[in-house]
This record gives sequence, structure tokens and C-alpha cells, in this order.
Amino acid sequence: MIEFLNKEVISLFPSLLFHSKIENKQLLKGIAQSVMDLKKKSHGNGTQTGWWSLDNIHELPEFEELAESLLKEADSVLDFFKVKRDGCYLTSMWANIANRPEYSHQNHIHPNSLLSGVLHVNLPEGAAGTTFGDPRPAARIFEPTHTELNQFNAGMFNPPGEEGTLFIFPSYLPHGVNPSAKVFAKDKKRITISFNVMITGRIETRTAPLTLS
Repeated sequence: MIEFLNKEVISLFPSLLFHSKIENKQLLKGIAQSVMDLKKKSHGNGTQTGWWSLDNIHELPEFEELAESLLKEADSVLDFFKVKRDGCYLTSMWANIANRPEYSHQNHIHPNSLLSGVLHVNLPEGAAGTTFGDPRPAARIFEPTHTELNQFNAGMFNPPGEEGTLFIFPSYLPHGVNPSAKVFAKDKKRITISFNVMITGRIETRTAPLTLS
């Protein structure tokens, strides 16, 4: 039998999910209250199962500190990817409220953005986190049976969701929210803040030079 040595696993073309967390519970309560105040002001739209704000809350004074902090986190992700740029900015930022466990949002992407993110402000017991899908359709054209599913072989991935959890990811990565089978406790709601990020500067790729401002 021929023996193969120096074995290693090389990760090619991965879709990276950047995770961080706000531990300050009082700060999260303040953000949640600001979102609920927006709803009272009718700064958005909704249904019986959920509500979503307009996508300009990064321009509102009560969200200024949060917007700056989220942009700083996104800027560090751009540094990780070695993206050449003059700067970056939030193109949009909005709040989502799930009133009932059956609230869901099918997997989707965010066009015309480079990075996207979601901050889990309030997650009642039993509420779903954020689900991510494989962006490579060809990877699922043949699907063998696995002894266990994980982030390396599954077509869908559900990272553990906790209050304060922030995920930042490439905007092409499909993501969504699954309904929950467990009823939320009285007066408890699932609250998240979502946002998109774009860069400014000259893109010098030969085939598609662009100047973004």
C-alpha cells in the first residue's frame, strides 16, 4: 500500500462568517427600547407577525453610536480581506421585530453591497437565530449521506444565536430566519439590527475599473 505523508486540509474559496458579541446587557436593552420607540413613531411597516423600520436608522441620533461601532467592526473585516479603499460607509441600516414565533424571512442576499451584518439585540427563549445557506448551487448537485452535518458539509448552517451576537458576512451569502415552534413569553419580541456596507475609492481591476464615492 502506498503511504501518503504531509497531509493537510486547504480551505479554498470559503465564505467567511465573522462573529463578535456585545456583552453589555444594559446597552442591548437601550437599543431594544430605541427600536420599540421607532415602531411607536411608525418609522417603518409591518404585519401581524413582524415589523421592520425604514432603512435609514443609521442617520438617527439615537442610533449614532451603534452605527459608528458597527461600521468600525465592518472596517476590520475589510482589513482582513485586504480590500484597498479610501474608506467605507453604511449604505443602509434597519431594525426588525418578530412579534410571533411563526415570523420568518426566506433566504436572500443583499445586492449592491460588499458586506452585510445582523446584530441580535433581543432573542426570546425559543426564537430562531440567523440561518446561512451555501452560495454555491453546484456544490449541491450531488449530495452524499453524511454521518453528521456541520459547517463544512451542510447546505444550511445555523450558528448558535445569543443576545448581543453580531454576524458580518459577504453580502452574497444567502441568509434568513426560520420560524420557531415555541411561543414567545408575554411581551417578549425578537429584535435585530441589519446593515449593509460599501467602500469608496478607485477599483483598479483591469476589466472593470470603477470609482466609488
